[in-house]
Amino acid sequence: MFNRIVNALVVVLMGAVLVLFEFGRIAPGDAFFIASAIVVVFTGQQLIQREQMGFAQAATTMFTEPKSWRSRSSFAAYLACLALGALVAVQAVLV
Repeated sequence: MFNRIVNALVVVLMGAVLVLFEFGRIAPGDAFFIASAIVVVFTGQQLIQREQMGFAQAATTMFTEPKSWRSRSSFAAYLACLALGALVAVQAVLV
């Protein structure tokens, strides 16, 4: 249950960064940095959970084997976080 709450908070935080950026409350560079930091930390957390694998195998299984995740909510939260982060990054670069 705690894992679901943390995953939801991460997605909400990324969504808040996107909304604040869209309304002009965060500068493009700051929004890009915050979104990148969230994605890097979330990715690092997932790689640490796969520490028994090699780096290449762990990075590959994150996307090709959804069953390697602790739960479906973690997988969905990670994909949502990546999508929102990509949206922020593209818009920040184009501004």
